[in-house]
Amino acid sequence: MHEILLQVCLDSLKKVDEAFDIAERSGYDGIELDCSALNVDLDTLFIRSVDYNMPIRSIVAPTLTFRRPLHYLLHGDVEAQSAIHIFKPRSIIFKVPNSPFLRDVSCFLFRDRLNYFKGLYGGSSICIENGAPAGSLKVPPVMDIKRVRDLAYDMDVFINFDVANCAASGFDILQAYDMLAPRVKGVHISDHRSPGLSHLVPGDGHLPLGALLSRMKSNRYDGTFSIELDRQELAGLDSGDLMVLYRELIGYIKSYF
Repeated sequence: MHEILLQVCLDSLKKVDEAFDIAERSGYDGIELDCSALNVDLDTLFIRSVDYNMPIRSIVAPTLTFRRPLHYLLHGDVEAQSAIHIFKPRSIIFKVPNSPFLRDVSCFLFRDRLNYFKGLYGGSSICIENGAPAGSLKVPPVMDIKRVRDLAYDMDVFINFDVANCAASGFDILQAYDMLAPRVKGVHISDHRSPGLSHLVPGDGHLPLGALLSRMKSNRYDGTFSIELDRQELAGLDSGDLMVLYRELIGYIKSYF
């Protein structure tokens, strides 16, 4: 059976305990760690992972951004590299950046970054994630779906298919999956309704997620699924409500396989 991971972004020890407890009790197979706002001691995080028997299977590296170019050039992915070294995840995910200027430079730096991590950890663990328009100006990612596919083949790395990002970029998710399928190692499952309403709970949007999962089964997809929901979707839910929701989402995905 496919592994189903819960994506978490941890900025306090309280959130660590809560996330691992909910993930374990809901029935997830592991954690996908988003390092974009990681602010907890990694040794403590490792201990919690062992205590809860909840391995960190996937790590999402911070997105290359030109809002803070000096910070990136000076510090790179120090926190992410430390987490990767400690947890040794099966997948390391790099989101395609958005840049309103110097797009060619952005593409060069992004490719260089992938090469660097591929040299450290091997191509089998490297995944490129398709992006979506970002910010108030809706700046498009520097690579569309087709260029992500071509880059994955060219570099002999893999793809993390973000369904909501695909829809937000104006692509049909079924056609996009068919295009990417041979290289897809992980899938971020969520729904989408409009530019301001993305990464919704499945069923709250308009995407044909059932048809997508059926197509993936027919293509013998054998990668992981990660539940990635907008934080506003979870606002106001207590731990009990979250567990009910997460169990239903796990059941929903497993029902197609």
